[in-house]
Amino acid sequence: MQRVEIARFKPLYAGLFLAILVLVSMPLVFANHCESLYLLNRATGCPASLLVYIAAALLLVAVHEATHYAVAVALRVPGARLLFNRKLVALMLDYDYMTPSQYLLVTLAPQILTPLLLYLATQYSILGGIACVMAAANLAGGAPDVVNALYFWLVHGDAERFYLLYRWDGVVEGGVVEYRDRIVVYIM
Repeated sequence: MQRVEIARFKPLYAGLFLAILVLVSMPLVFANHCESLYLLNRATGCPASLLVYIAAALLLVAVHEATHYAVAVALRVPGARLLFNRKLVALMLDYDYMTPSQYLLVTLAPQILTPLLLYLATQYSILGGIACVMAAANLAGGAPDVVNALYFWLVHGDAERFYLLYRWDGVVEGGVVEYRDRIVVYIM
């Protein structure tokens, strides 16, 4: 018989705090590249540059989630698929279960996009500003992923597998960590 433990998922708050910190600090760190956003805005007019930014942001979200998915498929994660999460209003990776090492690799994989975007920011003047903002957005959007991955690796690295916990209508409400002798249920 396995013991069941219920827990609140607190690392999520640390990840959200880190995301806000990244979004606030990145313009200060890359101030000269933010000037190129001003130049793009001046060259194209506000509506066009806003549309470019929105298109780039949507593309970034798709590539970020596709990276999660590609790594999950490469690591043979059972039931890996992309779904739209209505509660978070976001595209997300869904799966049957993952081992701790699979979870760590799949969760951290999209962060490879951040240095690539920062490289683009240093190489191109006008597009560099967009790349800089996209790097900050990828880092901020991935901050909860990074915190979750590190938390689960450090706290539950010896678990057998992880599951997502669903509400009756298909919305993700948390996760389940399975050990040989116990189950830990996290509620968001």
